[in-house]
Order: sequence, then C-alpha cells, then structure tokens
Amino acid sequence: MFDLLDLIRTCILVTFMLSLPVPHELAELERDAIITHLHSLVDHHVREEDIRSFEFSLPGRPSLFIKSGPDVLVEASTQHFFYLLSNGDESAPRIPKVFDAFYSERGYCFLVMEKVAAPTLSDCEISEEEAVEHAAFAVKWLLDQLTSVPDTCFGRISSEEAPALHRFFKQHDAPYVFANPDKLAEYVSKASKRCRMPPPPSAMEELLASIKATRCIYHCDIKKENFLFGSGKVWIIDFQHIGVFPQVFQTYAFFNIGWAFAASVGRKLGYHPSSSANVMVQISSVLQQIAGAARLGLRPFD
Repeated sequence: MFDLLDLIRTCILVTFMLSLPVPHELAELERDAIITHLHSLVDHHVREEDIRSFEFSLPGRPSLFIKSGPDVLVEASTQHFFYLLSNGDESAPRIPKVFDAFYSERGYCFLVMEKVAAPTLSDCEISEEEAVEHAAFAVKWLLDQLTSVPDTCFGRISSEEAPALHRFFKQHDAPYVFANPDKLAEYVSKASKRCRMPPPPSAMEELLASIKATRCIYHCDIKKENFLFGSGKVWIIDFQHIGVFPQVFQTYAFFNIGWAFAASVGRKLGYHPSSSANVMVQISSVLQQIAGAARLGLRPFD
C-alpha cells in the first residue's frame, strides 16, 4: 500500500510527465502517408532494419527520419524532454526535433523526427581520440541534466509508463517498472541468489548499498553510431537506453558491456571500473539464462 509520502511523490511525478507531451504536428493525411509507406515495405519483405528506420519526405516539411517499433512512443517522450533542455543552448549538444509519435491500426508505432544531414562518429574522417571527445561531451551534458528531473523519477524519462531499457537486464528489458531504488535492489538481490556461485555477502552488501545511495541519468548505448557530427556540432540521436537509475548502472554501461568505445568515453569523463559493477556482470549473465521475462516472482508495487 502507498503511504502519504508515496502518494505525494507519485503526484509530483505524474505532474512532471504530463508536462512533457510529445508534439503531434502532423496532419492525419501525413500520418496516413507514413503508414502506407511502411505497410508497403512490409508487404515487399524488405530488410528488417529498413522497416525499423527510414527517411521520408512530405510536402512542405523538412526531410524526416522515421523510426518504427514497439518502444518508440516512449523514446519519443525521452527525446522530446532532452530536446527542450538543449534547444537554444549553444553549449549543449544538438538533438533532433520530434514532430510526432503515433501508432497505426495494424499495431505499428512511429516516431517522426527531423532528418539530420550529418555522418555518425563512425563515418566521420576524425581520429578515435576526437570521436571519444565528442561523445564524452554529449554524454556529460546528458548526465548533467539530472537536476531537471524530479527526485521521484526512476526508470524511463517519459510521459508513457514503461520498463527501463538497460543492458543489465535480460534482452535489455527490465521485467517491471521499478517504483524506486529499493524495489530494484530487491530484484538484484533475488537474482544474485540464482548464481551458481553467489557473490560474497560483502560484495552484495556494497552493490545493494550503491543501488540505494545514488541516482543518475544513464546512457547505456554509447557507440559511435548513436552520435552524429557535422558543422562543429555533436548530435545525440538515440534515446531508448536512457533513463534514471543508480550510479552503478552507468559505471556498468561504461565498463562492463564489452565496448571499448564506451569505456574510453567513461575514462574521459573521469569514471573508473568498480567492484560493484563487476558483480552486476555475474548477476546479469544469470538473468540472460532465465526462461521468460526473468521476473523472479516479485511484485514491485507492493
């Protein structure tokens, strides 16, 4: 049951989320044109990646980039939130404007944003050191925006309620919308008991304490393909794997997913590998092997 403090926090969070509606600027005919185009792609059995994202043109509109998939409505809300924070701030990285987010009768969801005419960091003719520097600049700005998020926000930053996406979880999908750090710690603790050789009690105590003690914006999909660079500006273009979780989840995202580029960005920002994040690797490997959604029988809202 919620106590009074829980109720107050929930009201604050709901008010915050309702203040971030995704723009709906497209007319019905414009939406229909996008839907018809995607249905045509599906009917012609094009590659899956060409269905998930494609460029599109509408009369009187700038060039558009469309993403489709079950999670894009939530991503649109997160992207729009950071767009509002960055818009007009010359010291911030650039973020594509969201024009619309909607779904079709056949169950497809769409995120419609501006098309940015710039190459990814992997396609730029720049050094690895420069690529790391540009990504680190963008990620630092992102992580620094925590003060713009209410203390009650935990998980996705979105007007749509949905489980967080983080590479710690089975297939990246959190099994629940965790209400707070305590619920997440309970899940991690229960998962640790599934390990063939459970982590030492002292290591688990340290990990669980870190989950309950800190909170940050995280980005756990730090790769060159998710940043554009052109005309001296860095763009962040993917917002699925961004949310609010304990600090150790960002350390894990830098150093424990096996990506050298993410680790270089982490070191550039002054982060270091941690024993708690290392324990998370062991627990995550067990989650990947559990059948189904790895819910572990918990009821996180109790």
